[in-house]
Amino acid sequence: MISSLQAGHASPLLAFPFGAVLPAMLLVILSLLPPTRTREGLLMRVGAMIQLWLVIVLPVVALYLTLGFPVVFLVVELFETRFPRRLREPLARLVVA
Repeated sequence: MISSLQAGHASPLLAFPFGAVLPAMLLVILSLLPPTRTREGLLMRVGAMIQLWLVIVLPVVALYLTLGFPVVFLVVELFETRFPRRLREPLARLVVA
């Protein structure tokens, strides 16, 4: 970012709040929310937190990851409704206490 600023390109500095600060704030907010009532809600929260962490860690593909949020929610919904119970329960116990 510093080398880009020295070269006269301010885009990386202007993009920093949306690429790191905003996702980090959302991670903190999601982690401070009260407990959910359903397992599906908890899985969606964990999926969103993983997605936000990936946005921060992989800024080159952040746009694609951000556009993938509906995919996270779809995967959780399919996991809860269509995944075989004998596989679903052990995997859900990893996330849900």
